[in-house]
Amino acid sequence: MREIRTEIDIAAPPTKVWSILTAFDHWKGWNPIVNQATGAASLGSKLSMTMRGEDGKDGPKYAPIITDFNEPKYFRWRATMMVGFLFTNDKIFELEAIDTGTRLIHIETFSGIMVPMCWSKMEGGVPVMLKEMNAALKTFAEKNADS
Repeated sequence: MREIRTEIDIAAPPTKVWSILTAFDHWKGWNPIVNQATGAASLGSKLSMTMRGEDGKDGPKYAPIITDFNEPKYFRWRATMMVGFLFTNDKIFELEAIDTGTRLIHIETFSGIMVPMCWSKMEGGVPVMLKEMNAALKTFAEKNADS
């Protein structure tokens, strides 16, 4: 298994950040790496995600399932490509209360026989995407912290 981990501090309370992260239907309004997201924020829920391609148009689509859900602190989803032994991707969002608001820990893990073949590309591109998403979430949450 390989892991990419990012963190960002957000000057908004964890409940606010949680409400933004779990409102999947609204991701396209603030998230620069997703063109479309739908689904319910609950354990076992199947989501539908359409990534944003390099040209801004629809990119890859996938349907992760929420495998762990601990409101308002942590959730995780898992997506597989064809079958799990080929490629599995888990996305983890962990929220920690800090003096200035919230620390978001945003992790992606990858496993399966295809990971070593793709790792150099993922290791270069995934952190950039996660950091873009984190920064957009920070901006959106801080702008709307009082609402």
